[in-house]
Parts: sequence; structure tokens; C-alpha cells
Amino acid sequence: MENRYLNNKIVLKYSPDYYRIINEDFDELDYITDRLINIYQTYVFSIDATNKQNRKQISKINKIMVKYFDDRNFKKELTNMLISLKVPKNTQNVIVEIIKAIEKTYEKYMEGFTRNLYIPKWI
Repeated sequence: MENRYLNNKIVLKYSPDYYRIINEDFDELDYITDRLINIYQTYVFSIDATNKQNRKQISKINKIMVKYFDDRNFKKELTNMLISLKVPKNTQNVIVEIIKAIEKTYEKYMEGFTRNLYIPKWI
């Protein structure tokens, strides 16, 4: 029998910002953020946290969600991607497909973010 309590403890260990993410303040008309938090919660508690690869996945999605709330440019880019996202009809697990698209957007953003050197105006 699977021990859900132990699995939840492991999830919370590898997602240190979980409570910050789910309790984040946002505009009540911001449906994207609301749905994104619901997808985050559903995803991290639906995977098996005893697997090492899945624990890395939990940490990564935690980092992505923190970046979403902390970085306005990333939030805008991720919101635009989610609005235009199309998931095929024959997809077995829609949440996993959305998470993959979010990760891809994050990787693309971080690649461009690290390549661009922002020089302040006063220099």
C-alpha cells in the first residue's frame, strides 16, 4: 500500500516554496495565475516523490513557479505561451503536457536571459 503522507512530506521537502506559491497574492481577474497554481499543486502531488528523477522535477517546477512570481518579464512570456498553447486531443495526461511546455518556455527564457547583458543607463 502506498503511503500518501510520506509522499507528501517528500514533495514539501523538495518544494521549499510551496506555501509561498499557493498563498501568493494576485488579482482576482488573473485566471492564468489561478490555473497555473492549480496545475502546480495537482502535478507535484500526483507524481511519485520516491523516485529521484521525480524529485528533481519537483524542485525544477518549484523554481519555475518562483521565477513566475518574481520576474515580470518571465511572467509575461509564460502567460503568452499558455494562452496560445494547444494540447492534442489524444493526449493521455494534459497536466504533464502543460508542465513540459512550461519547462520548455523556462529553458528558452533562461537561455536568452543569461546571454543578454543588461547595461545600466548611467554607464
